[in-house]
Amino acid sequence: MVRFGWTTTPEPGRPMPGMGLDAVRWMHRRGVSLYAGDIGDAHPPLDPACPSPLHRVALPLMGMPLIDAAAVDELATLCAELDRYAFLLTVAPPRIHGLTGVPVNPLAVF
Repeated sequence: MVRFGWTTTPEPGRPMPGMGLDAVRWMHRRGVSLYAGDIGDAHPPLDPACPSPLHRVALPLMGMPLIDAAAVDELATLCAELDRYAFLLTVAPPRIHGLTGVPVNPLAVF
């Protein structure tokens, strides 16, 4: 889970923070199996040679599912209250053949 606190959609042309190829490599080296966060790919791209590394590298080449625009503020608040930052994250997307994207309801179990 990644929380940057970025909750608004930027104006067209306005830079937006996000993940770069180095972050995707970092996740790969550590065996991250799923990305969920309130930010996605940086705009403009941090590396013009590899724009959208989450969607062009992590998802298709590493097989890493992505949960885009995750609402993680309530989870962050609860983690701070409990002083616990480790939990089991479960995500069960609907079983629809040929599905490429669907809203999900992740569940953090402490």
